[in-house]
Amino acid sequence: MLKDNDKVITMTQDEVFKSVLQDKNCEDYLVDIISGITRIKKRYVKDNLVFKNTELAKDEVVEKGKITDLLVELRDNIINLEMNKKYYDGLFDKNDRYLDKLKDGLVMKGEKYGIQRKVIQINFDNFEIFDDRIIIKFKMMDKEKGLIRSDYLLSTDVEIYHVNLKRVKYMYYNKCNLSKLQKEFLIMTLDSLKELTKVTKGYKEMEEVTKKISKLTREEEMQGIYIKEEQEEFIRQKIRQYAASKGYEQGMLKGKEEGIKEGIKEGKKQGIKEGKKQGIKEGSKEKEYELIKKMLDVNIDIKLIQEITGLSSIEIEKLRQ
Repeated sequence: MLKDNDKVITMTQDEVFKSVLQDKNCEDYLVDIISGITRIKKRYVKDNLVFKNTELAKDEVVEKGKITDLLVELRDNIINLEMNKKYYDGLFDKNDRYLDKLKDGLVMKGEKYGIQRKVIQINFDNFEIFDDRIIIKFKMMDKEKGLIRSDYLLSTDVEIYHVNLKRVKYMYYNKCNLSKLQKEFLIMTLDSLKELTKVTKGYKEMEEVTKKISKLTREEEMQGIYIKEEQEEFIRQKIRQYAASKGYEQGMLKGKEEGIKEGIKEGKKQGIKEGKKQGIKEGSKEKEYELIKKMLDVNIDIKLIQEITGLSSIEIEKLRQ
């Protein structure tokens, strides 16, 4: 159980994000953010909103260990809403591949999307990667004259939006006046029930979100998912730190003894970015095995150790002996 009674699990957690947005009581909130971001009229969104996750109940977001994708349909538009809690290399490549599948009509079983149906992706980024704008819209454009292709022909070009949640939270804690839409973004990031209640007071759409988040936070299953993720992230962070230091150390030795610049580069940079595998590989094998044995001693799941180290289950089991 969460120890702090004021603490809530935020919408940056995928399960909470999708549970809130699929809740009927929070529909007006979803309509607000879709309309506010895409500029599609609220009445049109509300009248045509259909969830494409029809094989799941509205509050069921986990199936066979996989978080489902959140898709809504607005007659001629398919909208994919993504919560990007943390940035990592390959994040947007993964999202782009999913968009390609949407365009090909391969995501929903047995369904082929019409040829003129537009695909829209809305990314809620809990980090700042582009600039300090709150909403950025990307479309296909030619480099020479800046012509936007979909302005000239009827097409199914993808529209991609990025919402800068980190910037909104920065504005809030620096006492900036936030618009209603910005407050609707802000409440995705707040982990205090007191703050949530304060920000959403007087806005029926957002008050329903606060109720839903509070309810989800009290559910033991949701807390279990949250705590498990925190524990696994803590372990990964420790491995990254260890791998970075050992990888850098080994890289320095290689650079001095063999004159290989890649040793330093891989030890320092890859040890941090890819500490799960590369940093450990570049570090001392003896130290690596010692660390894995310690993980086994405290009953860390073998699958998690595999994911972090890249070793097979057989190699890991040998270290247990």
